[in-house]
Amino acid sequence: MMNKNSRSSLVLVRPNGKATMYQGIKPGAVAVDPPYWMAVMGGYLRDRNIDVSLIDADAAGQTPEETAEEIKALKPDLIGVFTLGNNLGASTWTMPGAGMLCRAIKNTAPNIPVFIWGNHPSALPERTLQEEAVDYVIVGEGFDAVEGLHHYCMTGKPGRESIKGIRYLEDGILCGDGAVSLIHDLNVLPVDGWDLFPSTQRHYRNHLHFAFEDLNKRDRYGTIASSLGCPYGCTFCAIHAFSGNTRKVRQKTVDRLLDEVDWWVKNRNVYFLRILDDCFTINRAFVIEFSKKLKTRGYDLSIWIYARIDNVDEELLSAMRGTGIKWIGYGIESVSDHAREDTNKNQYNYEKTKKIVALTQDCGMYVCGNLMFGLPGETLEDMKFDLAAAREMNVEYPNLYCTMAYPGSQLYNEILSKNPNWLPDTWAGYAQYTYDTKPLPNEHLTAEEILRFRDYAFTAFFNDNKRYFDMINNKFGLPAVDAIKNMLKGKINRKLLGD
Repeated sequence: MMNKNSRSSLVLVRPNGKATMYQGIKPGAVAVDPPYWMAVMGGYLRDRNIDVSLIDADAAGQTPEETAEEIKALKPDLIGVFTLGNNLGASTWTMPGAGMLCRAIKNTAPNIPVFIWGNHPSALPERTLQEEAVDYVIVGEGFDAVEGLHHYCMTGKPGRESIKGIRYLEDGILCGDGAVSLIHDLNVLPVDGWDLFPSTQRHYRNHLHFAFEDLNKRDRYGTIASSLGCPYGCTFCAIHAFSGNTRKVRQKTVDRLLDEVDWWVKNRNVYFLRILDDCFTINRAFVIEFSKKLKTRGYDLSIWIYARIDNVDEELLSAMRGTGIKWIGYGIESVSDHAREDTNKNQYNYEKTKKIVALTQDCGMYVCGNLMFGLPGETLEDMKFDLAAAREMNVEYPNLYCTMAYPGSQLYNEILSKNPNWLPDTWAGYAQYTYDTKPLPNEHLTAEEILRFRDYAFTAFFNDNKRYFDMINNKFGLPAVDAIKNMLKGKINRKLLGD
């Protein structure tokens, strides 16, 4: 806890919602990601002479009431609750925990204004203001919006309506300039906001499968990012709610990204490092230069990135070899051509996928294969083929999800206008591992059929798979094999399946 006599003008907080999001999963399998964007926001505002404190209730394992009391003791002029996760769906996943925290804050300190920030509230600002105990929604990237809102709360001067990137209700009417304010020069974002967290709230832990190399180092874990924006238009992706309709990718310089690597190595002694970009390999020249310079550092790191099958090849993989980039999470989604076409992701086929997965493994890197069951147009036979393909490719880890129409995605807007009953009744229903999970049905499959197959497929990938476990043992050793088998003992209860 912080010094009770200290005070901060602005408090930013990440809520703790793990009990809701990850019921039934073995505790050791759940990661604690460093809240990258909250740290960057904190450092950005501190550089502008704002007295800011950061609270990571998720890392500290605090209840909403405990967190609200800690915030109240700081006597802030403004409170910000962060729901911006480290992947496109995580913002909606955090809403149950964020909602409980906001209510606890208002019960404890009802007169302090509260804003909420993330993909989900950016996509649904009016609904968020109506449903949650908040006064403001920050729309999009929002760094300047938070600075402007803080100034307004401090001075009380007129002009709230002209602050770009905020929304609020006035007499029940949605007001404010809700335009997304983009950060065009990402090099202005600081690398050193992490020291704003109390030392008791820095308990981060890498995802189990990305730590197979040395499970004892899972807590030596950090996150960085090199870009914002995405040029693609996958219908299931909600990223554009955060970065607006532009498909322009803005990128830090290579040296600036290396500054972030240096900070984590020298100040936090990390071994595992995650690059958060939705697709790190979009800019070939950037990746090649970064890899070349990172290799000269000689750091002992295990870095994981996300990539698309269609913008990776042997030249790029060879450039990354030996740099510390060891894991690549590929958005395979489905090996069905028609399913990918229906979601604007038909730039590659199964043969290309198999080739790139094999090339990645031949270069000494490991593959996390991300697959989505129940995409529009998919049938039960398609999903069975996806499972068989994952086993055939023998990826080092299968990330198997149900298709969700996340708020902010094209898919959500289409379903909302055509079949709103297909959507979950609660925000917890959008999270993959909750009791209330409700996948998006399609024209061939019910939500129950998709969920049942997903849960079956996750177990079936490992069952009687001697080839897979031999590979894991050869590459990572028996501790990784044991960790996987222990993880498989967990049981996720599902309301939809009658548990």
